[in-house]
Amino acid sequence: MPAITSSLTSRPTCRLTGRKVLGIFAAFFGTIACADAFLVTSAFRTWSGLEEPSPYQTSQRYNAELRRARLLSARGWILDAMVRRAGTGGAAVSVTLHDGDANPLTGRTVQVRLERPTDKRADRAAAAAETAPGLYAAHLPAVPAGQWELVVEVADPEGGAPFRRRHRVILD
Repeated sequence: MPAITSSLTSRPTCRLTGRKVLGIFAAFFGTIACADAFLVTSAFRTWSGLEEPSPYQTSQRYNAELRRARLLSARGWILDAMVRRAGTGGAAVSVTLHDGDANPLTGRTVQVRLERPTDKRADRAAAAAETAPGLYAAHLPAVPAGQWELVVEVADPEGGAPFRRRHRVILD
């Protein structure tokens, strides 16, 4: 009778051992851990932080803010603000301030801020100087193009809450 030879008895060239499985396992999860570490580090480096230190406490002051806004609206002040490009990369802000009878409000302390909606680290601020009765102007250097929030604050001469207006602007 002829002998039947089987190829199953020959040894495979690559055996899967316990050490190889452990190595594959460690390499797989090591790669995942490295990718996670990179992504978490990148996220923390680009995160600008909370807008409010305590959002809960800010929410508790909301009704007081609404009362303050109604009181400020009762003054009848009218504030018009405009931003335009000035020079190379700068922005010129002009603010017109008058009362309900169209009389200019003079001698006020006016602060202007350009705030980035997405990154508070890019905010720019300046004090506006009165250039004519009721007309205030400020120059902000190095303002990149994009969407900004123009915030104008007029200090109350009696020390009360400042009169504040926000305008969404886009600078090219």
